[in-house]
Amino acid sequence: MAKLSISLFSRLYISILLVIFVSIALTQIVLEVYYEEEDFAHFAQEANYIYKHIEPQLEFNIDVAMPLPIIELPFPFELDISVKLIKMTEAINDKQNNVCVDCQFVKSVNNIDYYELEDGEWLALFKHVNSVNDLIIYQKVDSEHLESNIDFDFDEMALLLLVIVSSILMGITIYWPIKNLQTQIKGLIHSHNEFGLGNMQVKAETDIQQPLDKLAISFNDMAQAIAANAKERDIFAQAIPHEIRTPLSRIQLASGIIRQKSNDDTILQLADDVDNYVTDINDLISQIVEFSRVNTNKTEELYDQYQSIRLKDFVTSRLDIFNNQQGAKINLAIDEKIEITTNPIHLRLLVDNFVKNALNHAHTTINLSATAANAHFTLMIEDDGKGISPDDRELIFIPFARLDKSRSRKTGGLGLGLSIAKAAGRRMHGEIYVSESSLGGAKFTFTSDIKKILNRP
Repeated sequence: MAKLSISLFSRLYISILLVIFVSIALTQIVLEVYYEEEDFAHFAQEANYIYKHIEPQLEFNIDVAMPLPIIELPFPFELDISVKLIKMTEAINDKQNNVCVDCQFVKSVNNIDYYELEDGEWLALFKHVNSVNDLIIYQKVDSEHLESNIDFDFDEMALLLLVIVSSILMGITIYWPIKNLQTQIKGLIHSHNEFGLGNMQVKAETDIQQPLDKLAISFNDMAQAIAANAKERDIFAQAIPHEIRTPLSRIQLASGIIRQKSNDDTILQLADDVDNYVTDINDLISQIVEFSRVNTNKTEELYDQYQSIRLKDFVTSRLDIFNNQQGAKINLAIDEKIEITTNPIHLRLLVDNFVKNALNHAHTTINLSATAANAHFTLMIEDDGKGISPDDRELIFIPFARLDKSRSRKTGGLGLGLSIAKAAGRRMHGEIYVSESSLGGAKFTFTSDIKKILNRP
């Protein structure tokens, strides 16, 4: 089961939202408890004040048979408070009195019983000594308000508005610094990616907040050192072929003169060997130059000529130039309709070195195929040679690494072919995989996204 991958900043934003929501919930709970206590204390104070002022005017010892009088309160108490005499024989939870339906006893304070009504209002029961009647003072329920039956609590609305505004301000205050940090980190990532693609001139922005500025400065110093090293390497790679080929030409000239001046078979054989050695060295120099170019950004400066290529015609033309001394049969399975747009130099290096490697190791058969479907391009070549063990499949791409320790050009090669193929494959934004062939030998598979091939590095 694949793990859900969430970026660092996504986790930060989610954490911020959770903290805000939890803070709002905790604030609301605390305020509700606080307001409930305050509301109770305010009601108890009002109820005691009202009872103190109306108690002397009330007749508690009213005949049981007589109806209880209606008590009117002065303004502004009449807006929110009601007062009623009830017969002592009536239970406080008796639904017939329509006063305390589904109410809940809270506590007694100074011989006054306090109840909480269903809608959150408060009720106080004042028991009068030597009387058949008691007095209740309670907050009006919504249906008793004269002005409206609509519950519109301005205090709660003000609190809600305050919480919303505070949350927005807190979110903005936290979001902008993190967003700025995210932008700066993305800039550093972009610089690293550009440098990795071969843009040696890229520099990271250093006018950013600490400690990212130190990271940017460190990257720039590293990039400058690598660029200087790459420049020295390029100069070296360009100078060496020239310096070596000059004495090689003299050796070939000397070999030719010896061949003309001597009829000794041993000397002539030695001259032939010298010519073969010179040819090997020239081939090696050519491969070193190609390897150097394809691994530097100068490859793009020299070969930035993308073309639309009919793959089958291109591969066929490359096969025609190879000297198939072993006589291996090459089976080509490429649809004539396959056409890709890429740098032909990279494609040539990939195909040529794949084919050279297969010819060096195949016994009788080589299969070369390609497909382009679902936005993926695949080029595959396999042979019926002895194959490559899984432990050695990474080693073969290291320059000058040979599984066959011989110096034979037939079996050992020059040691750079597959390294060049891998570098060319990277330039085409693809990967090379090695596996076992159904023919018994090795199978090399190059895969890439067609859209990525079209992107110029």
